Amino acid sequence: MSETAPGALEALVRAHQHFIQHPGPNETCAAWRSYCRDHDCEWVTTWDTQPYRETETNGLALSGHDRFDDIPQEALDRALLRIADTEGPVHLVILTRRLLEAAGFSRAGSRIQARIHERRAALGAQGLIRLEGEFSGRDEQFTVPCLRDWSNLPDALRQLDHVPDTELTLSLVRTVAEAGTLDRDMAMNDALHRMGFIRLTDNARDRLQDPLAKALERGLLVEWQEILEAGANAFRRPRNRREQNERVGTRLLPGATPSSRAQSRGF
Repeated sequence: MSETAPGALEALVRAHQHFIQHPGPNETCAAWRSYCRDHDCEWVTTWDTQPYRETETNGLALSGHDRFDDIPQEALDRALLRIADTEGPVHLVILTRRLLEAAGFSRAGSRIQARIHERRAALGAQGLIRLEGEFSGRDEQFTVPCLRDWSNLPDALRQLDHVPDTELTLSLVRTVAEAGTLDRDMAMNDALHRMGFIRLTDNARDRLQDPLAKALERGLLVEWQEILEAGANAFRRPRNRREQNERVGTRLLPGATPSSRAQSRGF
């Protein structure tokens, strides 16, 4: 067997990562969601960014009723699913705002909130949407996060609590991958900025702790001496859960650097 030239493996890894980070039209977030809808993916890092797409509430066909309770169940369910398809994973606050706008109401009293909660839970129980805390969406929307620019949303909706953890994790992973290496605070600050949030406050830092922990746990990021670097799992192509469960983990050598750790996992 011939020996690998010094730096050759590093060059191959970088080339592989470059091609993944510059996706063609068939490798956009929308394309991966379509693929994973039928292939039961675990996680996909996507590399395109789109403006936040808001639901056109005029097309939800909920207006013309004196009371929210008068809206037919089928019409309300269709509207809820359409909002989830457009903005999912969508926070309950945004979901409620869209339904109110479509129905012509200015605020959600207890009865309106109760009905929205009831229909959301019913659709979740039917398997039509996936519910995670206050977020609603299709299964592939959680598995394949899309990075969105939130800067054009009203301040009341452009809140970090309204961003799903998966999207925050994605922003952190892409920010670190594109920079090469970053410390935690710089990674958090830049990840927020690329999504349309101005600066890293104490509350924002707290909000990003769980998404960062998940990125490290999944091997999407690795940390060495308080410096973050993209892990090999950030660049993997989709595999279904069965294939992933059959894989045997690679034991890392003590004292490995972030780059060697990432390479030891392969791609």
